[in-house]
Amino acid sequence: MSEREELKIIQIEDEAAKVVLRRRAEEVSFPLSITDQATLLSMEAVLHKLGGVGLAAPQVQISKRIALIYIPTVGRRSNAKPYPMHAIINPEYVGLGEDGAEDRVKDMEGCYSVKSICGLVPRYNRVRLTYQDKEGRMVEKEEEGFYARVLQHEIDHLNGTLIIDRLEPCDRMNNLKNPAPEELLA
Repeated sequence: MSEREELKIIQIEDEAAKVVLRRRAEEVSFPLSITDQATLLSMEAVLHKLGGVGLAAPQVQISKRIALIYIPTVGRRSNAKPYPMHAIINPEYVGLGEDGAEDRVKDMEGCYSVKSICGLVPRYNRVRLTYQDKEGRMVEKEEEGFYARVLQHEIDHLNGTLIIDRLEPCDRMNNLKNPAPEELLA
Protein backbone atom coordinates (compact mmCIF):
# COMPACT_ATOMS: atom_id res chain seq x y z
CA MET A 1 0.00 0.00 0.00
CA SER A 2 1.82 3.10 -1.17
CA GLU A 3 -1.05 5.55 -1.21
CA ARG A 4 -4.26 5.76 0.76
CA GLU A 5 -6.60 3.00 -0.32
CA GLU A 6 -9.91 1.78 1.03
CA LEU A 7 -9.40 -1.05 3.47
CA LYS A 8 -11.94 -3.78 4.22
CA ILE A 9 -12.48 -5.55 7.55
CA ILE A 10 -11.91 -9.30 7.53
CA GLN A 11 -13.79 -11.73 9.76
CA ILE A 12 -12.66 -14.93 11.47
CA GLU A 13 -15.58 -16.87 10.01
CA ASP A 14 -13.84 -16.52 6.61
CA GLU A 15 -11.25 -19.31 6.49
CA ALA A 16 -8.75 -17.15 4.54
CA ALA A 17 -8.87 -14.44 7.22
CA LYS A 18 -7.49 -16.78 9.89
CA VAL A 19 -3.98 -16.49 8.40
CA VAL A 20 -3.76 -12.82 9.44
CA LEU A 21 -6.11 -12.72 12.43
CA ARG A 22 -4.52 -15.69 14.23
CA ARG A 23 -0.85 -14.76 14.20
CA ARG A 24 1.27 -12.21 16.02
CA ALA A 25 1.61 -9.12 13.83
CA GLU A 26 5.05 -7.89 12.76
CA GLU A 27 6.88 -5.11 14.62
CA VAL A 28 6.93 -1.70 12.93
CA SER A 29 10.24 0.09 12.41
CA PHE A 30 10.86 3.83 12.55
CA PRO A 31 10.79 6.23 10.88
CA LEU A 32 7.48 5.00 9.47
CA SER A 33 7.66 3.92 5.85
CA ILE A 34 5.44 5.58 3.27
CA THR A 35 3.44 2.33 3.25
CA ASP A 36 2.92 2.41 7.02
CA GLN A 37 1.92 6.09 6.87
CA ALA A 38 -0.63 5.27 4.15
CA THR A 39 -1.92 2.34 6.23
CA LEU A 40 -2.51 4.68 9.17
CA LEU A 41 -4.41 7.18 7.01
CA SER A 42 -6.57 4.44 5.52
CA MET A 43 -7.25 2.93 8.94
CA GLU A 44 -8.26 6.37 10.26
CA ALA A 45 -10.79 6.68 7.43
CA VAL A 46 -12.27 3.26 8.28
CA LEU A 47 -12.45 4.02 12.01
CA HIS A 48 -14.21 7.33 11.30
CA LYS A 49 -16.77 5.48 9.14
CA LEU A 50 -17.28 2.99 11.98
CA GLY A 51 -17.95 5.82 14.42
CA GLY A 52 -14.91 5.12 16.55
CA VAL A 53 -13.54 2.94 19.36
CA GLY A 54 -10.71 0.72 17.97
CA LEU A 55 -9.20 -0.88 14.88
CA ALA A 56 -6.08 -3.03 14.60
CA ALA A 57 -4.13 -3.50 11.36
CA PRO A 58 -4.72 -7.30 11.24
CA GLN A 59 -8.46 -6.58 11.05
CA VAL A 60 -7.84 -4.98 7.65
CA GLN A 61 -5.49 -7.75 6.43
CA ILE A 62 -2.25 -6.03 7.41
CA SER A 63 0.05 -7.95 9.74
CA LYS A 64 1.66 -4.95 11.47
CA ARG A 65 1.64 -3.96 15.15
CA ILE A 66 -0.48 -0.85 14.53
CA ALA A 67 -3.80 -0.02 16.16
CA LEU A 68 -5.97 3.08 16.32
CA ILE A 69 -8.21 4.19 19.16
CA TYR A 70 -10.92 6.83 18.85
CA ILE A 71 -13.58 7.29 21.52
CA PRO A 72 -15.79 10.14 20.28
CA THR A 73 -17.78 12.43 22.52
CA VAL A 74 -21.04 11.44 20.84
CA GLY A 75 -22.36 7.88 20.91
CA ARG A 76 -19.93 6.53 23.48
CA ARG A 77 -20.70 4.51 26.58
CA SER A 78 -21.86 6.69 29.44
CA ASN A 79 -18.86 5.79 31.62
CA ALA A 80 -16.30 6.23 28.82
CA LYS A 81 -14.03 9.23 28.66
CA PRO A 82 -13.61 10.54 25.08
CA TYR A 83 -10.22 10.16 23.37
CA PRO A 84 -9.18 11.74 20.07
CA MET A 85 -8.04 9.51 17.21
CA HIS A 86 -4.54 8.25 17.98
CA ALA A 87 -2.22 5.44 16.96
CA ILE A 88 -0.52 2.94 19.23
CA ILE A 89 2.39 1.25 17.47
CA ASN A 90 4.24 -1.83 18.78
CA PRO A 91 2.09 -1.72 21.96
CA GLU A 92 2.21 -4.03 24.97
CA TYR A 93 0.27 -4.01 28.22
CA VAL A 94 0.48 -5.49 31.69
CA GLY A 95 -2.63 -5.91 33.81
CA LEU A 96 -2.60 -4.14 37.18
CA GLY A 97 -4.50 -5.14 40.28
CA GLU A 98 -4.66 -4.25 43.94
CA ASP A 99 -1.85 -5.89 45.93
CA GLY A 100 -0.95 -8.16 43.02
CA ALA A 101 -4.45 -9.62 42.72
CA GLU A 102 -6.02 -9.86 39.29
CA ASP A 103 -8.44 -7.02 38.79
CA ARG A 104 -10.59 -8.32 35.93
CA VAL A 105 -14.05 -7.09 35.13
CA LYS A 106 -16.51 -8.67 32.69
CA ASP A 107 -18.22 -6.34 30.26
CA MET A 108 -20.03 -6.69 26.94
CA GLU A 109 -17.82 -6.70 23.86
CA GLY A 110 -18.38 -7.27 20.20
CA CYS A 111 -15.79 -7.28 17.44
CA TYR A 112 -15.83 -6.16 13.82
CA SER A 113 -13.81 -9.29 12.96
CA VAL A 114 -16.13 -11.76 14.74
CA LYS A 115 -19.56 -11.55 13.17
CA SER A 116 -21.32 -14.38 14.99
CA ILE A 117 -20.36 -14.08 18.69
CA CYS A 118 -20.29 -11.36 21.34
CA GLY A 119 -20.39 -11.55 25.11
CA LEU A 120 -19.07 -10.65 28.54
CA VAL A 121 -15.28 -10.53 28.17
CA PRO A 122 -13.08 -10.46 31.30
CA ARG A 123 -10.44 -7.70 31.12
CA TYR A 124 -8.16 -5.90 33.52
CA ASN A 125 -9.71 -2.67 34.78
CA ARG A 126 -6.23 -1.08 34.95
CA VAL A 127 -3.23 -1.62 32.69
CA ARG A 128 0.30 -0.32 32.26
CA LEU A 129 0.66 0.46 28.57
CA THR A 130 3.80 0.97 26.50
CA TYR A 131 3.76 1.90 22.81
CA GLN A 132 5.35 4.14 20.23
CA ASP A 133 3.55 7.11 18.72
CA LYS A 134 3.65 7.99 15.00
CA GLU A 135 7.02 9.71 15.46
CA GLY A 136 8.51 6.66 17.18
CA ARG A 137 8.59 8.19 20.68
CA MET A 138 8.13 5.62 23.43
CA VAL A 139 5.09 6.26 25.63
CA GLU A 140 4.44 4.54 28.96
CA LYS A 141 1.36 5.21 31.05
CA GLU A 142 -1.33 3.64 33.20
CA GLU A 143 -4.93 3.62 32.03
CA GLU A 144 -8.19 2.32 33.45
CA GLY A 145 -11.85 1.70 32.72
CA PHE A 146 -13.32 1.54 29.22
CA TYR A 147 -10.18 2.92 27.56
CA ALA A 148 -8.07 0.16 29.18
CA ARG A 149 -10.61 -2.39 27.87
CA VAL A 150 -10.33 -1.03 24.32
CA LEU A 151 -6.53 -1.05 24.52
CA GLN A 152 -6.51 -4.71 25.59
CA HIS A 153 -8.97 -5.67 22.84
CA GLU A 154 -6.86 -4.02 20.11
CA ILE A 155 -3.52 -5.30 21.44
CA ASP A 156 -5.05 -8.79 21.58
CA HIS A 157 -5.66 -8.47 17.82
CA LEU A 158 -1.97 -7.69 17.33
CA ASN A 159 -1.13 -10.90 19.23
CA GLY A 160 -3.54 -13.10 17.24
CA THR A 161 -6.12 -13.28 20.05
CA LEU A 162 -9.84 -12.61 19.56
CA ILE A 163 -12.75 -12.14 21.96
CA ILE A 164 -13.82 -15.74 21.28
CA ASP A 165 -10.56 -16.82 22.96
CA ARG A 166 -11.32 -14.80 26.10
CA LEU A 167 -15.02 -15.59 26.46
CA GLU A 168 -16.11 -18.27 28.89
CA PRO A 169 -18.81 -20.54 27.41
CA CYS A 170 -21.49 -19.24 29.80
CA ASP A 171 -20.77 -15.63 28.71
CA ARG A 172 -21.06 -16.20 24.91
CA MET A 173 -24.01 -14.78 23.02
CA ASN A 174 -25.04 -14.94 19.39
CA ASN A 175 -24.34 -11.67 17.68
CA LEU A 176 -27.45 -10.90 15.66
CA LYS A 177 -25.95 -7.85 13.96
CA ASN A 178 -22.24 -7.24 13.54
CA PRO A 179 -21.40 -3.59 14.26
CA ALA A 180 -19.46 -3.20 10.98
CA PRO A 181 -21.51 -1.97 8.02
CA GLU A 182 -21.56 -4.35 5.02
CA GLU A 183 -19.70 -1.89 2.78
CA LEU A 184 -16.66 -2.03 5.11
CA LEU A 185 -16.44 -5.83 5.11
CA ALA A 186 -14.13 -7.83 2.84
